[in-house]
Amino acid sequence: MKKTTLVRLTLSIFALVSCLPTLAQTTVTFTMSSSFYAGNSKLPAGTYLLRQMQGEPDVQILQNKAGTHSVMLDCRSSSKTSSGKAELAFNRYGTTDYLEGLVTSNGTSVDFPVSTAEKIAAKKDTAQPHTVSSQ
Repeated sequence: MKKTTLVRLTLSIFALVSCLPTLAQTTVTFTMSSSFYAGNSKLPAGTYLLRQMQGEPDVQILQNKAGTHSVMLDCRSSSKTSSGKAELAFNRYGTTDYLEGLVTSNGTSVDFPVSTAEKIAAKKDTAQPHTVSSQ
């Protein structure tokens, strides 16, 4: 009886621990009024969903609401925090926005590597950081 209870308890703990990464995933919806770069992909204005790829904590998937544009983005954990709703951080060079990261209040913030397109823009202009709130 003791052995059966111990086995059940152990299996329950494993099941609970395996669900923790899924519980920590952040999904955000936001709207951009102009086109922008995410990684090296230029995306049109519209409403987008950003979510962690299941089972891959260092990969985010960004897809427009219509499902016609999507991009996978490498990411790394960030210590930045917001005071409320999640925010998307952008760098603007001239009139073009480049996705920099996702800033949350629950410890799941991420930064995206600087893209080739942004590096080229940075040689010509100074970044103007700004954020877009999630919906």
